[in-house]
Amino acid sequence: MADESSEWAKALDQIQICDVRRAWAFSLDLGEWERLRSCFHPDASITVSWYSGSLDGFIVRSQAMVATRKPEEHRKHWLGNMRSEINGTHAVLETDVLILIREFIDGTLFDYTSYARFYDLFEKRGALWRILEWNRIYDKDRLDPVVPAGDAASVEAQAALEGPESGFAFMKLRQSKRGRTVPESVVIRDTKGERNLRRRGESWLAGTAV
Repeated sequence: MADESSEWAKALDQIQICDVRRAWAFSLDLGEWERLRSCFHPDASITVSWYSGSLDGFIVRSQAMVATRKPEEHRKHWLGNMRSEINGTHAVLETDVLILIREFIDGTLFDYTSYARFYDLFEKRGALWRILEWNRIYDKDRLDPVVPAGDAASVEAQAALEGPESGFAFMKLRQSKRGRTVPESVVIRDTKGERNLRRRGESWLAGTAV
C-alpha cells in the first residue's frame, strides 16, 4: 500500500510539473504576464537565445518585444514530448519544443522554425512546483519566406550553415538583425555546453543547490 501511495504521489508531481510548462507556453504567447510569472520561483534564472538573467528582466524584455511587434508578426511555442525526473523537492523536466515565429527581416516576411528542447530545473516549495532555472538546448532551425522571392535568398545566405553552431544559424542571424546579443551561455545540441548542462541537472537531482 505504501508503494502504491508513493507511485500516486510521484504521478501527481509529474502532472503538476508538466502543467507548469504548459501554462508557461500559453502565458508567454498570449502576453499574460502575471500568469507567466507564477510559473517561476521569484529567484529563477533564464537563459535563451536573446537573454540571460533574472525572471523580472525576462518579463520586462518580453513586454518590450511585444510592444514593437508589427501586426503581421507573431510567435507560438508548440510543446511536444516531456520527460521528468524527480528526487524529493528537486526535479528536471526536458521538453521538445517548436518555436514558431513570423517576422520581417530586411523587409521580407519570414516564417522561422526552431527545433529545440527546454531543460528546466524545478523545485517544490511548500506544495508548489515552480521553475528555478530554465535553459534551451537548440537542435536545428530553418527560415522560410512567407512569399518566395529573390530578396529572401540574400537574407538566408547570411546564415552560417556549417560547424557546431549550424543548428543555431538562423536564430543567430535573426537576433543580430534585431540588434540583440546572443548570450555566451546559450546551449547548442551535442556540444560541451549541453554536456555541462546535463551534469548540472544530475547534481540538482542529487540535492546540490543551484
